[in-house]
Amino acid sequence: MLNLIRSLLTLIYAMTMAYMLLEYEVKNKKTLYLMGLFVTVMLLCAGFVWLNFGYARFIKLYPLLIHVPSFIAFLFVSKYKGVKLFFVLLTVFVLCSPPIGIGLIISSFWGFNKVILYVICIIMYIPTGFIVYRYLRPSFLYMLRNTDKGWFGFCTIPLSYYALIYFIGMRNVSNVPIKSTVVIMVLALTLTLSAYVMILKFFKQTREQLTMQNEQNLLHMQVATAKMHLEELKESQEKTLIYRHDIRHHLNLIGAYLLDDNKAAALKYITEIEKTMEGCVVEKYCINYTCNLILCSYILKAKKEQIIVETKIDLHEKNTVSDMDLCVIFSNAIENAVNACKHIPSVNDRTLKIVCKSQNGKLFIQITNGYEGTVMFANGMPVRMAVNMTTGTEENYGLGTKSIAAVTEKYGGVYSFTAKDGVFKTSIIL
Repeated sequence: MLNLIRSLLTLIYAMTMAYMLLEYEVKNKKTLYLMGLFVTVMLLCAGFVWLNFGYARFIKLYPLLIHVPSFIAFLFVSKYKGVKLFFVLLTVFVLCSPPIGIGLIISSFWGFNKVILYVICIIMYIPTGFIVYRYLRPSFLYMLRNTDKGWFGFCTIPLSYYALIYFIGMRNVSNVPIKSTVVIMVLALTLTLSAYVMILKFFKQTREQLTMQNEQNLLHMQVATAKMHLEELKESQEKTLIYRHDIRHHLNLIGAYLLDDNKAAALKYITEIEKTMEGCVVEKYCINYTCNLILCSYILKAKKEQIIVETKIDLHEKNTVSDMDLCVIFSNAIENAVNACKHIPSVNDRTLKIVCKSQNGKLFIQITNGYEGTVMFANGMPVRMAVNMTTGTEENYGLGTKSIAAVTEKYGGVYSFTAKDGVFKTSIIL
């Protein structure tokens, strides 16, 4: 009975670890039903072996009865397939070992008493799970999302540990009378965990370097935009002085049109003046200076493409999110929106709406735009847009949306990209 309880709790703990370290993608309910049916059949098979051939034979066949079926089961729902999934499940096996190792060390003082061993293992599952979730999971998921090469090399580390533990019989924790075997297990576990720490530390440093590089690129963009904005201000001031000087001439001409009872000419002239003076107005979309520079630049591009822009932006000078990261979000999202809208044949359908507001300590950003054609998605991310065949043009959405996702994940926020009925929506909560 003790073996059964420990095995069930270990299996639950392992599934919890796998849930923490994997990202899931379920396309339909049928997939879940198939997975559930497969898991049920394999558990029944494992139970049959245990009941008819004994616990010792069950432990020897553990990889075939539990680990291989677990790999197949997770193929139904895991976002990652093949070698990445294999690495995750090997990592789960490694993470199941610290509670067992601590239990073996403590129980060794009482002659490897099974009750003490099992109780210690069960108790250690909770703090181990917390440590994994709090410290290991973020870097681990980042490595899965951003690395496509070298996984076979990574697998050699946990696979070597797996083979060592299996062949020295440490899976059968009810039969470990030799202290030297415990020493080998602890040393192997220490070396394996040290290798994991080094790998994740390397990826953390790489991520920090990429973040610094992105911030430097953004600084260059900000400086260039600021220069452009200053030139616009200078040009606006010059135009204002000219109009102030010439206002008397404009009024005289309008008066002459009215005296001749030529209202149409007067109205036409007034309209021309209004259009010309629009270029003298410096737009202010928010009080955050840095973000306003970015917004001015990209909204100006939108208006040049005859896009109808609507803004409702409540963004303070100081926010929990850095100005650099906000600029990454706005610049990429608006640029994608402009690229999508400019290919819409009807000017009236070229719409762009930017909403930003703070509520309950959270920052909500939503950018909505029209589009023509079909938006292609991969793993919930837009990868490209196939526009109307008359234009023969495709827009790449990969890099911009990845940057938005990276910034959002940096702050532990959530994001979503949706496309329906000709409306593309980018929603972000930070």
